[in-house]
Amino acid sequence: MLNSGLHHDEEPIVAHASGQGSAAIAILRFSGRACHDALLACLKRKNPQKVWQMNFMTLCEFYDPRTHIGIDEVMVVFTRAPHSYTGQDTAEIYFHGSPYILQTALSIFYTLGFRHAEPGEFTRRAFLSGKMDLSEAEGIHELISASSQQQWLAARQLYTGKLKDLVDSLFFQLKEAIAWLEASIDFPEEDDTSQITQGQIRSRVDKVRKILDDLLASYQSGRVASQGLAVAIFGEPNVGKSTLLNTLLNAERAIVTEFPGTTRDYLEEACLINGRLIRLIDTAGVRKGKEVEKIEQMGIDRTFALAKTADLVIFLVENPLQKVSQEKVNKWIQELAPPSYLKVLSKSDLKVPIAEAEGWLRISCHSGEGLNTLKEKIQKISDQVLLPLSDQPFISSVRHKQAVENALRGITSFLKASDEGAYPEILAFELQQTAKCLVSIIGEFTTEEILDIVFGSFCVGK
Repeated sequence: MLNSGLHHDEEPIVAHASGQGSAAIAILRFSGRACHDALLACLKRKNPQKVWQMNFMTLCEFYDPRTHIGIDEVMVVFTRAPHSYTGQDTAEIYFHGSPYILQTALSIFYTLGFRHAEPGEFTRRAFLSGKMDLSEAEGIHELISASSQQQWLAARQLYTGKLKDLVDSLFFQLKEAIAWLEASIDFPEEDDTSQITQGQIRSRVDKVRKILDDLLASYQSGRVASQGLAVAIFGEPNVGKSTLLNTLLNAERAIVTEFPGTTRDYLEEACLINGRLIRLIDTAGVRKGKEVEKIEQMGIDRTFALAKTADLVIFLVENPLQKVSQEKVNKWIQELAPPSYLKVLSKSDLKVPIAEAEGWLRISCHSGEGLNTLKEKIQKISDQVLLPLSDQPFISSVRHKQAVENALRGITSFLKASDEGAYPEILAFELQQTAKCLVSIIGEFTTEEILDIVFGSFCVGK
């Protein structure tokens, strides 16, 4: 067998590089040791006099080596290691998009010793080969799934290496401080080391701390850029929460009935509102009373938990606006303390007297009244959250946030130990732990488990 005795990350793999489904052209991607030799067993050049050239398209006949029957006329490109995406020998074959041809081709490749690639395995191999760091690999994943400019911005600053460059710079400064401390331990009488004071080392570490503080502060905006603004629709049963969700999604996603308690758990869907990525969350209706069952109460409890973590809460009340409804909303605002909220009066098309509702936005999902204004307000709040983002590096994932938080804790421990007059060995140890936390962002000191989590979310063929 072709992959006999090979390490898992060296085995020859194959996967679709183009989307599944009907298309004029379908691309299969290959990587792994000796994959070129295996592919040559089923390819005949249209011009056999020409020598195979790396990185050039070659017209070939693809045939079944078992029967010698021609299957398709294809274009092939070979790339030699290490000058490829994965750092290994790679190839791409461009077939006609016939499902029969692709299934036949895959069955042939499996008999030649290829196996189907796992999710993210091509990019994982690129990381393991040193072609990119972990944050750049994550940026590739974000770029593929980007559906808005804000997601593209978040992905771009990762895959172009902006975050990596910052981490490398901070790591260098920490390593320099560690080197000074270690030199003062090993060569305390040398002129070069005796003149270095702990105050100078603290000053350098404090500069790193300030930059990390700014990086951590960028997470809120970075998260919204990458994942979208979380908007929770909050209110009592039957005020139109699910209807509003369906209207904004332009799809019948949530079940709508006249019976209270229909929505017993939250429903989350992403959409674009005026070009901004928004995560709409339809929540269970909030009510009290003996008629509330245990399962519904669990949904209500989850509603409050979600609303407390949302970026924007839409408090929805049914027209006509009653004093008791206003009091409830004011109580909810105090309890939830959302960073942003909108007070919205639904069903404004109902033939009932319209009471004074200052500060409330009237909408009707039936007639469309007020919906454009609501979308504009959501867009404005999203833009306010994203405003701090610039061309400077920022963080957008929980993994990066935790790494920065751990690094800051390490610096805090260093400064505390320094204040207490700790030995240089202790101070150097604290900075070494800080440096490890920091460079985990780009993949150094990263466990196999973390790699599985990161690359497991990729699509097959990337």
